[in-house]
Amino acid sequence: MSDQKQDKGERKLTAYERWELPHLENNKPNTNSGPALLIQKNTSFTTEEVDEDSLIYEPLTASQLEEIRSAAYDEGFIQGEEEGHKKGHSDGFAKGEVDGFEKGHEEGRSIGIDEGLAQARAEAQIKLEALEALLANVVKELTLPLEESRAAAENILYQSMARIIGNVCLSKMTEDGHQVLREQLTRVFDEIGEYEGRVRLRLHPADVTILDELGIKDRLTIQLETDDSLINGGFVIDSKSFHIDGRVEQRLEAVCDELRHLSLTEQD
Repeated sequence: MSDQKQDKGERKLTAYERWELPHLENNKPNTNSGPALLIQKNTSFTTEEVDEDSLIYEPLTASQLEEIRSAAYDEGFIQGEEEGHKKGHSDGFAKGEVDGFEKGHEEGRSIGIDEGLAQARAEAQIKLEALEALLANVVKELTLPLEESRAAAENILYQSMARIIGNVCLSKMTEDGHQVLREQLTRVFDEIGEYEGRVRLRLHPADVTILDELGIKDRLTIQLETDDSLINGGFVIDSKSFHIDGRVEQRLEAVCDELRHLSLTEQD
């Protein structure tokens, strides 16, 4: 009876005290057993309240405690590993995404600049070639009319000079044709000398009196012919040995041909 009262007088253990590690150094039974396993003798499942006085607490062994600790460690390790893996994956993915974006942006920018420069050079080359072709065509279009205009101007100038020379010569021959004819025939007959053959001389009717002035009838056999188509101061001499064309128009044509030849030489 006294033991029961003593047991009832003892305070009830808290949950923490019930799970306190046992003292393994002393093998003697301890009235205060401390943490122990709760073993229920009556295992029938009822709705009745369990009297804690009917429960017996047995202390945990070292192996059981090690198993509990190991299980808790493994569970915590697995949980920590999983959470760490998720956290590491999340952080690594975020950092890798940022680094990859920056690297890809830089590489893309560099490639874009190179491609842009290459495309700009190609377009500039095409435009330059088109501009050169356009300028060449413009120069050609400008040069051809200039050449044609130059040729036309030279032709007009030549014709003008020919007419001017002809008019000047005709005017001069009208005034001084008789004197010019005498000088020309004197030079020709001096070159002929004592020619024994017949010499045929054609003159304008107004120039027939020139023979008396030259005094050549005594040493040359002259056959005189008049030709109204000749210009005053012109003559034509024919013989078996020579032919001399002293017409004024022929001499004008020779001068114009010389001018034409000089013009062509300057163009070349």
